[in-house]
Amino acid sequence: MLKNYQNTLIDSPLFRGIKPENLKYLLRCLNPTVRQYAKNEVVAVEGMRLKGIGVVLEGNLNISKTSLTGNRILLGTVGPGDLFGENAAFSQAGLWPANVESQSATQVMFIKPGSIVNQCANACIWHSKLQENMLSILSAKALKLTKKIEYLAIKGLRAKICTYLYNLYIKTGCREIKLPLKKYELAEFFNAARPSLSREFINLREEGIIDFNGSRITLLSIGRIEKIIDGS
Repeated sequence: MLKNYQNTLIDSPLFRGIKPENLKYLLRCLNPTVRQYAKNEVVAVEGMRLKGIGVVLEGNLNISKTSLTGNRILLGTVGPGDLFGENAAFSQAGLWPANVESQSATQVMFIKPGSIVNQCANACIWHSKLQENMLSILSAKALKLTKKIEYLAIKGLRAKICTYLYNLYIKTGCREIKLPLKKYELAEFFNAARPSLSREFINLREEGIIDFNGSRITLLSIGRIEKIIDGS
């Protein structure tokens, strides 16, 4: 089955730099399991025993937390080649830190943490590369979490939206961008009500700062966006 997802795995940050002809030997060493999930099916529940690091082969998953008041807060979305659960996989608790739910029909490959950190019997260079990639992924996730905290620390939904759009503009170098998250997911990401998010988007459009059609956003005034971010 994994042969059908060779390109996805090669493009995954976990297997980056590992040649296709060596991947099949490495997978034998890792001995992963593959699970299928229907749309909107629960993959993991916060606090449940973590049995493996997930690698998405097909489809998309939503990662979320539930606040003390019962509100769902979206932490992110992962797609083909992306990992989830790696942050907690090497902790002493070994529990899922968040809820994972399939956004669509999904295939997931699970790898036991010990299969990654323990050197294989052949001490192959591919396994060493795998460990190097895992350290890089954990570092990148830590930086991403810092960015998430920065968004939550920004005062005002308008400033959060403008900061988010401005970061996408910096990343792509283009005024016309496509939101990687759906509107309700973006609202959960900002820990805001969806009507409030939609109202703020409409206000920004009426003021000539942005224009949008569905998930496609056009930044009409970079200068005014910068002023909103700076609080002026």
